Amino acid sequence: MENQKAFIESLFSKKDRKKLWVPPAVTNGQIDLLREKIITWIHPSGHIGYVVYNDDGEFQAVILDRLSEKSTSAKACMCSWCMSVKTVRQMTMFSRKVSDNKSCGVMLCSDLDCLYSIANPGANAMRETLSPQEKRQRYYRNVENYIRGMAPGKCDIIQ
Repeated sequence: MENQKAFIESLFSKKDRKKLWVPPAVTNGQIDLLREKIITWIHPSGHIGYVVYNDDGEFQAVILDRLSEKSTSAKACMCSWCMSVKTVRQMTMFSRKVSDNKSCGVMLCSDLDCLYSIANPGANAMRETLSPQEKRQRYYRNVENYIRGMAPGKCDIIQ
């Protein structure tokens, strides 16, 4: 793709573009947008997460606010997208305002690094009969369900 930064910017609303930061790996073409199903990254300040979803050439993008408080708990928690089990310290609440009085929140891997978590399950990983490919497909479905549930006034529960 010729100018990936301009393309990425076009995916976000005008309001969201004010908060948009695109990492060098995306702007220099190191990441091929047309080949990747989902691209995620965190703003250098750490307070915003970005998700670009590619549904067979139909792109959608959202900005998620990342809760800045870090828990000190060692309790286990599960990512709503990749279903990885990690300590609460490794998870973060992300949210997106969907209307004037409603936000959609979701507990996710802190750095939105779900594909890494799927490929490299930690010591707390729950036993599953799914293959890594099936886990990736489940992750894609969960992200898609979340993004589709982001319509104004709507916030579906991920199943």
